[in-house]
Amino acid sequence: MESFFQAVSTIAAKAQPIMGYSSLGVVSEITGMTCTVERDGLPPLFDVRLNAIDQSFDDMFLIIPVIGSQVLCLVVENQKAETAIVKYTEVEKVIITIGGARFEMSAGKFDFKNDQSDLKKILTETLDQLKDAIITTPSGPGQFSDPNKLQFEKLKSDTEKLFK
Repeated sequence: MESFFQAVSTIAAKAQPIMGYSSLGVVSEITGMTCTVERDGLPPLFDVRLNAIDQSFDDMFLIIPVIGSQVLCLVVENQKAETAIVKYTEVEKVIITIGGARFEMSAGKFDFKNDQSDLKKILTETLDQLKDAIITTPSGPGQFSDPNKLQFEKLKSDTEKLFK
């Protein structure tokens, strides 16, 4: 076991730390998966990554800052080309995609979908069906009362306010 600890100690002694620094600035432009960050008294940072890796993935968590908001950027190994946002003061949009499912939140509304379903569509169509439903009763066909139908319309309106 002692030889294991010696091997780990030898490898750790040879490891080079990743040098870098952080820089505070204001987002001035967003283009795709990157942005430009203006810094007070310093040159702007161009092509700052919104994610650590500058690629689009099927499964991802993406935060898009508000233009004009302050962000904290991490510059890896003192290479301005290796810069990513690590903290945000204001967020415009959050997108999460996992296994074909997508969640998006922006402008105070939500969007929940996958390849086969859309939650807003399911809820609004269900409320429409209830409003127009024919109910079988012992004395013949019936419908929901007018107050019930008004409540279904209110629920549908509230659903549309919540979802994109």
